[in-house]
Amino acid sequence: MSERGGEPASGLFEAGADRAGYVRGMFGEIAARYDLMNALITGGRHHAWRRLAARLLVRPGDRVVDVGSGTGDLALACARAGAGMVLGLDFAAPMLAHARRKAARAGAREAAFALGDATRLPLAGGSVDAWCAAFVLRNVPALDVALAEARRVLRPGGRLAVLEIPRLERGWLRPLIRLHLRYVVPLLGRVISGHASAYAYLPVSVDHFLTPLELTAALRRAGFAVTQVRVMMLGTVALHVAEVPRADGGAGGPASG
Repeated sequence: MSERGGEPASGLFEAGADRAGYVRGMFGEIAARYDLMNALITGGRHHAWRRLAARLLVRPGDRVVDVGSGTGDLALACARAGAGMVLGLDFAAPMLAHARRKAARAGAREAAFALGDATRLPLAGGSVDAWCAAFVLRNVPALDVALAEARRVLRPGGRLAVLEIPRLERGWLRPLIRLHLRYVVPLLGRVISGHASAYAYLPVSVDHFLTPLELTAALRRAGFAVTQVRVMMLGTVALHVAEVPRADGGAGGPASG
């Protein structure tokens, strides 16, 4: 990648830019240090968030697809939560190599990993019980297409869980959090992964993403009934849980948060 070590171009978020190609190459390059950087950036909390998402999403025996699975942490959390089958999809092959090694070490025979794109899932309509994604959707250029694909592959009554870094709401903490994202995180990225531009991209992607309320609205437009919204870590992490309405109109309780 030509921007290794530098600031990612803001033009990545303009119409026609190859953001998908940039993201694929970026995640491929940082795969070896991805887990360490996640632990440092979140203070180790990212595993607890994934466990929470899996606990709220998975029912025993479920068929689950984890989109943008990366090194497989959310897929493995779903397997431990009782899923009968978990398919982790990602379009960065080096990430999947790490995921497969983790699954083998954990003895997670329920988890399989394959190349795949959130906007073109290699699954039949209504073929899975649960769809999930952790820190992925802000990297998808066509968010509405990804949500439509999630809706397509889920059966009636199927469930969705999204963990993401939302666009920051106004408030006294916002300048401090932006300072951390814009300067501290890229510095850690340069020292730990040797790839500062990947972590300079992070705050740019957050600034171009949705607030929790906006993501709730996007899910509803895609045909989901949002049942829970939890905002954590001083507003820097949001968990959305939603359902596909059943033919009889039942779809869980109201959104919270």
